[in-house]
Amino acid sequence: MPEAPEMELYKNYLNKWVKGKRIIEINVLRTKSLNLESTDFRNLLRGKLIQDITRRGKFLIFQLDDGYYLLTHMMLDGRLYFLAVENVKKLLLSEVVLNDAEELKQRIKELPGKASVIFSLWDGSMLFFCSLTLGYLHYLGQEPLDKKLQELGKEPLDPNFRVEDFTRLLEGKKGMIKPWLMNPKNVAGVGNAYSNETLFKAGILPTRLISSLSKAEKESLYHSLVSILQDSIRLGGDMEEKFAPGDDFTGGYNPHFQAYDRAGKLCLSCHEVIQKLEVGGRQAFFCPNCQK
Repeated sequence: MPEAPEMELYKNYLNKWVKGKRIIEINVLRTKSLNLESTDFRNLLRGKLIQDITRRGKFLIFQLDDGYYLLTHMMLDGRLYFLAVENVKKLLLSEVVLNDAEELKQRIKELPGKASVIFSLWDGSMLFFCSLTLGYLHYLGQEPLDKKLQELGKEPLDPNFRVEDFTRLLEGKKGMIKPWLMNPKNVAGVGNAYSNETLFKAGILPTRLISSLSKAEKESLYHSLVSILQDSIRLGGDMEEKFAPGDDFTGGYNPHFQAYDRAGKLCLSCHEVIQKLEVGGRQAFFCPNCQK
């Protein structure tokens, strides 16, 4: 599942390639991904200008020139894919192809899954929302958008989010630390991959009770979390699927994981075998020697 770094990268890409363009046409191949009937969705979006793209946790928010927003969440498999006008022309995409997810996937080999919604933009470029089986794309006004985002906790990449704020959040909390880190009501945008990496870097077992953490461990957890998220963004995140043809940046953080998805391999710090167990319904990867 894309987490905060991957969604931050998407935000950056979109602001570079999509911001300031009008949506000329919308192809809806999966109506269940929307909060409106496909005809209403197309009629409301057609001709709208994308003024800005922001991120909150794992959400992307497209600000439109009619005062409304598009809120999208990729969930597990959702991905974005962008084709510049020259790529669109090379592929000779027709209206028939754009309304057939199977044929479209065959035509565009790098497309990261079946297209759920396609935006055709004024300059001839296209933006694909793919595999929104669990994810969604919702057209919302200010009030429902604010209500949805108010459910989220602190943003760990916010420069105003300090170590004191983080340790205060942990005060009086019970339960294990890994599920707490992954709860978006506590901190937004942290999922399985980066919670594992954060705990490894901080030297804390995923099963540790929050009540057992010392002040120094809480501070280490904060600094580990922030630095890992920043490093992942700087290096390209951990998605294998590219954002656009020729994209050689996305996925650059993959080789840098120290614990996540390395069960059975040797710890890169102490050469103990990385272990895996289920914690809070999700897989936890850890070094039994480096983490206490």
